Amino acid sequence: MPGGKAEISASTPDGQRLLVTEADNGSISVVDIADLNNIHVLRTISFHELSAKAEVTSVTVSKDGKYGLAVLRTGDTDTEASQGLLAVVDLTTYKTVKTYELGIGPDSIALSPDGLHAVIAIEDEEINKAADEIDYANAKRPGSIMIVSFEGGNVLEGEITNLPVSLDHVAGVSYPHDPQPEYVAISPDSKTAAITLQENNAVAIVDLQTKQITSIFALGTTSHLADLKDDGVVKFTEKLTARYEPDGIAFSADGKYLLTANEGDLGKNEFDDGVKAGGRNIAVWDLQGKRLYESENLIDEATAQVGLYPDDRSPNKGSEVENLTVATIKGKTYAAVASERADAILFFDLADPVNPAYLGLIPTAGESPEGIHRVHGRDLFVSADENKDARDHSLASFHMT
Repeated sequence: MPGGKAEISASTPDGQRLLVTEADNGSISVVDIADLNNIHVLRTISFHELSAKAEVTSVTVSKDGKYGLAVLRTGDTDTEASQGLLAVVDLTTYKTVKTYELGIGPDSIALSPDGLHAVIAIEDEEINKAADEIDYANAKRPGSIMIVSFEGGNVLEGEITNLPVSLDHVAGVSYPHDPQPEYVAISPDSKTAAITLQENNAVAIVDLQTKQITSIFALGTTSHLADLKDDGVVKFTEKLTARYEPDGIAFSADGKYLLTANEGDLGKNEFDDGVKAGGRNIAVWDLQGKRLYESENLIDEATAQVGLYPDDRSPNKGSEVENLTVATIKGKTYAAVASERADAILFFDLADPVNPAYLGLIPTAGESPEGIHRVHGRDLFVSADENKDARDHSLASFHMT
């Protein structure tokens, strides 16, 4: 990739092009993936004309494939409350043809399958850039959830609804005064959105027909065996108790369940209560917040078996389960799960969505996979790999056979 952190990708409906965010470069790249032996960048689109401090956090593609929708932060910090933007890019001319003003510090975007609603997580994490840290206890700007509704699916004519998020009456959440929506998934029938609030260890459910938050539930804690020491020896013999703190989220193929990638975000001793951050696993929930399955330490164990487990991360989130996606290919439904610190994609069979069956893993071409996406109409998953070297960012593709 030309530059910037490759974090999120989205494909056009014909499966021939891929849009990839390059966060710190303030741009997206449009990549030709028609021939996997000849993948090449068609155009890199910069948004610095919209904001000198543009940072692209997420991207999707309109249902008709004519437009890319890119979410931009514009330099917000703990002291600078700059509004985010949704930029609509014509994928023929590669020009920005429409912008919508968003809340402060937007993160993820998802477009409903019917193309009528874009749901955006307004995180507003209030980061102190100089110290590279967030003072959660003293945060003053709560995040929200925004819906941009497109009449007839026309992304050039959108109506914005902002949904304030209140955690005041949600028992068991972290930092209830500062809700921080993180990642968005939308049900296959386009009626419901689910949004992780990672730092708060919660999930919000939104009715897209009424445009209302219908429920928010805390996720609680997990307990299982783990490696908690950076000692050069990988052994899963200690008890981990941790808040799930999911990043990525996806609906099951039937829309009845939610799958979460329980990465963790807060510091490992944030509350000095012995409870760590990050479940180090995936979990399945019903839409009322009842946990139906979790993989316990399966992902750490699986990456260790092939020499990919990062022992230096044992005290802090382990293999770090960043994101996931659910897709049905040739009549079979799979979950593809990105492990950021083990540099791998793990695959699960979802024939029984409340009892995923582990199939195996594939190392990524680059380091630190952030986003995992199933290419429309193809038996193909793509991971966007952030990489530790800021000059080197990559995509990796995986065929399902």
